[in-house]
Amino acid sequence: MQIFISINDILPAAALLFILACFAGVPVLSLLSYLTGIAQKKVFMFKLARQMARLGLLFIVSMSLACAGGLGASYYYGPEADTWLEHHVFWESGIYLCLVALFFFGFFGLAWNWLVRLRWLHLLVGAVGGVASMLFAGALLWAVWRELDPLSPVYPEAASVFWPIMVQVYLLSIAAGSSAGLLYLLYRRNLDDFGRDYYRFVLGYISRGGIFFAVVSPLTCIWLYFAGREVFMPDHLIMPGALFVVFLVLAVLLLLRIARSPHPLRNKAAIIICPVFFLLGLAVRLVSYLEVADMAAEGDILETFMRDWMQALESWASGRIRMW
Repeated sequence: MQIFISINDILPAAALLFILACFAGVPVLSLLSYLTGIAQKKVFMFKLARQMARLGLLFIVSMSLACAGGLGASYYYGPEADTWLEHHVFWESGIYLCLVALFFFGFFGLAWNWLVRLRWLHLLVGAVGGVASMLFAGALLWAVWRELDPLSPVYPEAASVFWPIMVQVYLLSIAAGSSAGLLYLLYRRNLDDFGRDYYRFVLGYISRGGIFFAVVSPLTCIWLYFAGREVFMPDHLIMPGALFVVFLVLAVLLLLRIARSPHPLRNKAAIIICPVFFLLGLAVRLVSYLEVADMAAEGDILETFMRDWMQALESWASGRIRMW
């Protein structure tokens, strides 16, 4: 039986993917800021790293609670569950990863004043928590992938198309996390009064980081193509791919405006709208991932609403051509 994925299915899933992206990406931003502070000996970077650590900890706590809820639901519903919630083995391993991320990254953020004197130990503690959060995100992606393709091996093969998808998700996670970081800095500007020069500097730094990871992320499509060229059906990827480029370019333009502004905090509209473009970009990218999973499974297991949109666009275009 073929599953139809509507836009009403994609938007909530994209919102969850955005939260998962921030869960994996914001801790990386905090660690990169900390490394930059060590390398450049800038006090501003350590303050930014601490603020991003607080935001990252919020996402880690949220994801840990959600994972604990998933584990509880998997045992409650048991084999009667008709979704992948029944796979409590994944939720058990997932809760361990979340607890590692919560413990180490929580220690990184909450014991800041004590650990900051031992910078490399401090960085190592945060790195363990950040790696655990990224491992959980990768494991969750693989669990969903195997639900779409149950005949896939227990662990992804080296030539699997899953690897470029996971790398791209990680890159987009850091870019999306930068937009969430900008929102958080805007919210905290009065609570953490570090001065106008601080916010002028760190908003530009976060924006440039978001631009870099957003621009680099499409390069993984080359890897994806060569990994799946035997089963690729480009017709199903044209529209979601084009929309992804549009939303990504709009998000990058907003980040560029913030980065180049002498007074970034005055660009409140750009800071607020930027996460929306990343959310929409992740939504259409999710459609592409589902289409790729359908191709990799070598079976017509699902159909997305983008196929209907593409057919409607082709019909409209052919009608216009006949009119001329």
